[in-house]
Amino acid sequence: MKQKKDSKQKQTKDSKQLSAVSSLLKIGNSVQFTQQFLELPTKLYSKPDTEEFYSLIEYMLLDAQVSASFEARKAAILSIPHFFDGDEKAVDKVQYALEEIDFEKDLESALNFLVFGSYYFVVNWKLENNFFKIASIDPAHPRYFRWTPKGELYIKTPTGDHKAPPYRIIYFRRNPTPENPYGESILKACYPAWKLKYETLNQVFAYQEKYANPPLVGIKKEGDIDDESKLRKIAEDLASVKSGATAFIQGVDDIKIIQTMSGTYSFTNILNWCNEEISRAITKQTLTTNNSETGTYALGKVHQETLENIAILDAKYIARKLNITLIRWILELNDIQEKCQFKFEIPNEAELDDIFKAIDKGLKVPASYLYRRLNVPEPEEGEEVITNSPTQSISLSGGKPVNFF
Repeated sequence: MKQKKDSKQKQTKDSKQLSAVSSLLKIGNSVQFTQQFLELPTKLYSKPDTEEFYSLIEYMLLDAQVSASFEARKAAILSIPHFFDGDEKAVDKVQYALEEIDFEKDLESALNFLVFGSYYFVVNWKLENNFFKIASIDPAHPRYFRWTPKGELYIKTPTGDHKAPPYRIIYFRRNPTPENPYGESILKACYPAWKLKYETLNQVFAYQEKYANPPLVGIKKEGDIDDESKLRKIAEDLASVKSGATAFIQGVDDIKIIQTMSGTYSFTNILNWCNEEISRAITKQTLTTNNSETGTYALGKVHQETLENIAILDAKYIARKLNITLIRWILELNDIQEKCQFKFEIPNEAELDDIFKAIDKGLKVPASYLYRRLNVPEPEEGEEVITNSPTQSISLSGGKPVNFF
């Protein structure tokens, strides 16, 4: 009993010493495989301050489906119009303070908190004409930061850990808790599908290596061939037969080709399912990054709206975090009393298709509103315009109808 217990402890100790990536992609016997498949990611994701965790996330981002799904989620967030709002003086001062940096690029980098659980920026200031401006905002990997049980942030340096100074560190965290102040990665939900995908790819490679060129079997119906050298010669002759070649092989009565029944079809089904699960875990839908044979316009619209709703939640968090850090710091350090906020223009208006249907039923809508929604400039008085005539032909104002079709 004691020997079995010692063996179990040794096995646990040895498994902890394995590097995350190498152990994740290695198949042992069925028990070890199940343990690596289920328990190891749980341990890693519950301790996101370890190098094994960061290596796992960076390795998962090399997957095309993971990367495409993450990019789709980022694009949905960044496509939401954003601006600075508030008192004109304060807005001008904030924009002046940010004029030397690529704010849009920094905004995109901030979205890395979604995959790492947290992400950090070091703000560098400079004093110009008695006004504090942003010299640069440098992204910093979460592996260089540490949280204490009291919620204090420390920077890891070669000379030791130092408490984060005020007005210098901006951090973004997804679903932090007292037990896990480092936040939660969106990749946690898609880990099982990602793992299964790469195990399946390993099987596909093994299958292709064995069956890409179907093995040939020589059949001798009567009598045995006792001479081993003759058997070896027959096997070599069969192995040398290539596509389009002709050959005469002595010593056999028939030749058969070994072929599998399903080919790679079953592998393809598994890989497609894994990709859909990865997309669903990251974007909460599948049609954005996958081609669906059964997808319809209505279904695609629902999926797109789902992604947009997720993007709105992410955008609201980004805006709130910037307002209580970067924007507030600019106002405080420069003693600006007026208000300024960074905002995303969250859509809360009816769909244009619904508006046009309502217009057809008699609803009166200001023309200025439609120009704004369509992002089309309103024509000046007397300016030549193109309109749609009652006869469905396009006409130029002040001239004869012209049908361009």
